Amino acid sequence: MTESQQQVLEAIYQMQMSPQTFSYRWNADYGTLAELCCTSRSNVYHWLGGQTSRRVASRSHQRILALTDFMLSHTE
Repeated sequence: MTESQQQVLEAIYQMQMSPQTFSYRWNADYGTLAELCCTSRSNVYHWLGGQTSRRVASRSHQRILALTDFMLSHTE
């Protein structure tokens, strides 16, 4: 792997976007977020839910949302 390719992989690894930010930016509902992140609607509910049931999305889920945001932002 070239140094340039390694730098791209490092940049991708550092990308993150919260479900709250993605949902607001793209008006995505629970079902859409669940499908994108290959998780259940219940998990999404806890990511976006009230304070008592709040969970933090994993880095891998946040990375999926960041990459999806990038792709949606760069298409016509």
